[in-house]
Amino acid sequence: MLYFVSKKTYTLYKLDLDKGTYSTSVTNDGVLGGGEFRHSPDQLIRNDGEFLYLTEDGGKTPGVYAVDSSGEKYAIIEAYASQYFGDETTGLAFSPDGTRMYGCFQDCGCEVTGAKDCGCLLEFWRDDGRSFDGESMALKFHSNSEKRSV
Repeated sequence: MLYFVSKKTYTLYKLDLDKGTYSTSVTNDGVLGGGEFRHSPDQLIRNDGEFLYLTEDGGKTPGVYAVDSSGEKYAIIEAYASQYFGDETTGLAFSPDGTRMYGCFQDCGCEVTGAKDCGCLLEFWRDDGRSFDGESMALKFHSNSEKRSV
């Protein structure tokens, strides 16, 4: 499979090169994994398993989202604090064993030695120690009342 996105049309394309077919889905309908993905899709990464990960460029909830092989969509992380509005999630990467996921918020509004909008590097791992593309992650999307600021 080959995947790519159009930031202009908010479309994810999935090409099956063996069969010569393709499918598309919109990425800004606000229902990507129950999240609030409503802006431009950006970086795509496929680890060794069944998940395709993508980042959001801009909008009110920059973050990392995933689509599994059956088409089920998940919100992995979303930033809700106002300092992240219009920010971009960048630098998505995984450790060689897949147990660590890294990402950045490009302009998170933090301040280090007088430099505003320095960006933030984040590291994530699963509590069970497994790979992000390992067995079921039992992902859950929390209601607005349960969301915490990153």
